[in-house]
Amino acid sequence: MALDGVDFRALPGEIHALVGENGAGKSTLINIFAGRLKPDSGAVELDGAALATGSPYAALKTGIAAVYQSPMLFERMSWEENLALGGFGPRTLRNDLADAAGRARTIAAGLGFKLPPAGAPVERCSVGERVRLEILRALSFDPRVLILDEPTGVLAPAELEAFLDTLRRLRGEGRIVVIVTHKLAEAIAVADRITVLRHGRVAAVRMAVETSGAELARLMIGEVAAASMNAAQVPTRTSADDPAPIANRGAPALAVEDLTLVGDGRRLLDRVNLSMTAGEIAGVAGVDGNGQRELVEVMAGIRQPTSGRLRVVPDRRAIAVIAQNRDLDGLILDMTLWENLLLAGAVRERFVCRGWLRRSRAIAFCAEVIAGYPIRAAGAASLAVALSGGNRQRLAVARALAGEPRVLVVHDVCRGLDLRATAEVHRRLREFAAAGGAVLLISSDLDELMALSGSLYVMTRGRLAAVADGERDAERIGLLMSGAAAQP
Repeated sequence: MALDGVDFRALPGEIHALVGENGAGKSTLINIFAGRLKPDSGAVELDGAALATGSPYAALKTGIAAVYQSPMLFERMSWEENLALGGFGPRTLRNDLADAAGRARTIAAGLGFKLPPAGAPVERCSVGERVRLEILRALSFDPRVLILDEPTGVLAPAELEAFLDTLRRLRGEGRIVVIVTHKLAEAIAVADRITVLRHGRVAAVRMAVETSGAELARLMIGEVAAASMNAAQVPTRTSADDPAPIANRGAPALAVEDLTLVGDGRRLLDRVNLSMTAGEIAGVAGVDGNGQRELVEVMAGIRQPTSGRLRVVPDRRAIAVIAQNRDLDGLILDMTLWENLLLAGAVRERFVCRGWLRRSRAIAFCAEVIAGYPIRAAGAASLAVALSGGNRQRLAVARALAGEPRVLVVHDVCRGLDLRATAEVHRRLREFAAAGGAVLLISSDLDELMALSGSLYVMTRGRLAAVADGERDAERIGLLMSGAAAQP
């Protein structure tokens, strides 16, 4: 039961936030609004008129545009062609692409968005670039209702403020903005009202000015769970912190030496140098699209660097990667959960004997993983596509750690996760490091980086620079990320 008797009302000239745990029904509800799903019962109305549910085309014609947590773009087409398939065109087909791109750049400039290089196919774009394109395409329809599912997770601080200003402007024009977010402080700051979903039902509706993050958390996950989660929070780490001693502290774990990657006629990575030791969590901040994805792909063995060297102790098999785009790069959605777990070679080896897969043991192991993380699923044999975004991410994290790596490279690992799941992932990363592992945490979330990282770096235009302890404040790092301040 994804939704159970939900009543939801948003008013003209209102920003309405929708919050809840992963699997609470948020995405299902907005998919009904946008015509992607047809409810078993109940109705949707706009301005008193009933809407035809189950038809995305009808929703768009009525003035409802949506941006989903997993971008829905044509991978093999250019970003200009994708936007031309939206409200920007096409009117005269090929000749209109330049016009569509020009109008998109005008809107992007107002939002502070940086667009990909001209003609770049979407498959080469980062998750952040794809989200920006989705937002532009939704705005191109000049919607009466704009629905946004976790749109801000990969936006830089400068982009975020301009984007929120745009939402306020739409509100001032009498439009309706529905924003799904796990960032409770953001919901309170930008929304007029907040609806809390819990287990497919409406738990509460609150005016933003009359509630707090603590109250929303209690409504989302319950009094006891919220209290235990708060008690488990660990204070912000700095490079001077000294966590629990481990046997091989200081032993080399990862070395990146003058790593350079040339592609699309430009330097995607420019002489990147990085070294990590056992027990360390190193953070990399940056506006998405500045080389983070390419660095992860080199570490995963997907790309061969143009020059430079990558060394992992004891060898490359000791590294595990959690990709930023879980739906395209992290999981195969049409496969079962246990099959996805076995995509990791280190996990699969446990259940192969003389070339034969011990299927029953693999399924039993997957059931243990589902219970341990926990992943909300019908069972190990259920398809990954049936999971919510947050539960897909739990599965990706579980698979990486199940392989018992020495080095863990994670890219926006908590994007789209709720409060409880985020706290759980942070706890597991700390425990992994405390047990002697090394974590390279690449993230668009400055708060996450400040809380977890010992050493901290900023990536800009393919270059990596260390941040001195004296510069570890959000404003300074935000300037470094945007290129408004010189790198140290």
